[in-house]
Amino acid sequence: MAAVVRFWNITDLTTFGGDQGYDFIQIRKMFTDQKPTLLGPKIGPYNKIGNLYLGPAYYYLLAPSLYFFKFDPLGPALLTAMFSIVTILLIYQTSKEFFSLQIALISSSIYSFSAFLINQSRAPSNPHLTPLFSVILLYSLLKITNKKEKSYIWLVLSGLSLGIMFQLHYLAAGLLISSVIFLFLSKKIKEILIIIVAFLAAISPQIIFELRHEFFVTNLFIEQLRSGNNVSGSGRFIRNFIESAKLLSSIISESKNLLSVFTILISAGFLIKAKNKKLKPALILLVLNLFFGLVITSIYSGDLGPHYFATIYVTACILISISISSVYETFKNLYARAILVCTFLILLSSNLLSLDLNSQEGFTMPKGQNLTGIRKTAKIIAGDVIPTTRFNIASTLDGDTRSMPYRYLVNVYGKTAQDVEKYPESEVIYLISKDEEDAIRRYTVWEVASFAPFDITNKWEVQNGILLYKLVKAKI
Repeated sequence: MAAVVRFWNITDLTTFGGDQGYDFIQIRKMFTDQKPTLLGPKIGPYNKIGNLYLGPAYYYLLAPSLYFFKFDPLGPALLTAMFSIVTILLIYQTSKEFFSLQIALISSSIYSFSAFLINQSRAPSNPHLTPLFSVILLYSLLKITNKKEKSYIWLVLSGLSLGIMFQLHYLAAGLLISSVIFLFLSKKIKEILIIIVAFLAAISPQIIFELRHEFFVTNLFIEQLRSGNNVSGSGRFIRNFIESAKLLSSIISESKNLLSVFTILISAGFLIKAKNKKLKPALILLVLNLFFGLVITSIYSGDLGPHYFATIYVTACILISISISSVYETFKNLYARAILVCTFLILLSSNLLSLDLNSQEGFTMPKGQNLTGIRKTAKIIAGDVIPTTRFNIASTLDGDTRSMPYRYLVNVYGKTAQDVEKYPESEVIYLISKDEEDAIRRYTVWEVASFAPFDITNKWEVQNGILLYKLVKAKI
């Protein structure tokens, strides 16, 4: 069922927006220019100081899927969905091996049928790949401590997983801190050193880039901290911490209003299970992960997004499952147990019912736009443009006015648009819009206004009210 809801109509329900367009352009350059990259996606905060950059792990993870699908965006969508399925299997195995079969069934069900996580699983993005590596880290650390495995493979996997997650998003620093503290409490000092070595090996591309470019990203990061604009004060930190907990609970329940219920559940579950000495280390690791995951996120003073908690999705699912299982075992009354089971089933059902599997667009995509429409539009542009023509592409469907997805696919189909700063110099602009011609002539958006005066010489209906216009520079 988890696979069905993730792969269902994935071509139309995947996300192929501005971020994906930009990132896929960079990945494709690795093949066309035959040059590996040491730099990954750019991330916020977006201000005058400059953009930060992640490590290249995201690009290398997606590269094979793009290559084998002939650079079609469907490849990364399928890979992201497959990562989600593997994450579910590992959640089940981790919960079963270190807790119980009952907890394994509950935790894997919660992750399988969370509408938010289902939507994310079809959207290629660096945070959306993170949960797989977080559960690998969790499983490896518990192998080292609870099972007392001597094999170095679990230490190496722990360090590599942390390194990959750190490249996918710097908020993985919360898991790095919690892992070191957990191993220190478990008196695994030598193991900490080995994990750190594996972590440094995983982020070696970032280290090499920094050494070659005089610590460019590090200096930007320090400058961002010095500015004080991105670090929350004590009052803002507390508000962010509460808001973070609400956002995390909404991932599980589709409602931010159930925070108090989940807080009571997790507290009750921890107190009940903590009496079991065999389970106590695993519980401590989960609580440390949750706490530092929320703390690191709350330090950021900007607007919080649910994807900031990708490193602790798995932790939250397992902790909630432990809590539900603990309360169920505490109730001896058959009716009380039946009420709890029914409540859990209603929770799963409400998530599934909130899914729109017949939607015409994917997660965060403009209304009516999807990969099918973008492919169609890109093929029209590639087929219409004359090779010697200086052309550009613009879109007013959303904030991505420079139309990175279309730009990427047009290039895949054999034509190359001018750079994004050269709209005024273009001879033709292909504009994707839902507006009529009169409205387009009054546009103030720079990508179109800087091209004026122009004539509209052609128009194609793409789908769902979305139109493609051909704007030709008017002769004065």
